[in-house]
Amino acid sequence: MAERIVNRLGPKLTVQISLVVSAPIYLVMALAPNWITLACAIGLSQFAGLTWNSVSVSYRQRTIPDAMLGRVNSLYRLLAWGMMPMGLILSGLIVRYGEPIIGRSNALNLPFFTASAGALILGIIGWQALGRGFQSR
Repeated sequence: MAERIVNRLGPKLTVQISLVVSAPIYLVMALAPNWITLACAIGLSQFAGLTWNSVSVSYRQRTIPDAMLGRVNSLYRLLAWGMMPMGLILSGLIVRYGEPIIGRSNALNLPFFTASAGALILGIIGWQALGRGFQSR
């Protein structure tokens, strides 16, 4: 499906949308009234992530010289996968320090609200940066 989306929207708009969709998805995860809504939000998040990966990997393969591609992919994976434990630690700290103030149930949602705000900021900054990067290609 990523190919169809790219053919219709172009690679620039595809990655821009794949990036900004994270903010509302995290908000839906925090406010999900039931497991079905949560499952749909997670599914949409995974779909956006897979679409992003399809475009970004093929873009790197086309634009990075073969001699550098392995290094660039390694750095990309280090940053992407390496930040996941940091997010987990930060989420735990957010819950720990939020729980005494707003209770455990509400504190468990705070990481999702925080992720939504962070994704919104990243989406705004990233939208412009991705727009500039894909215009030159």
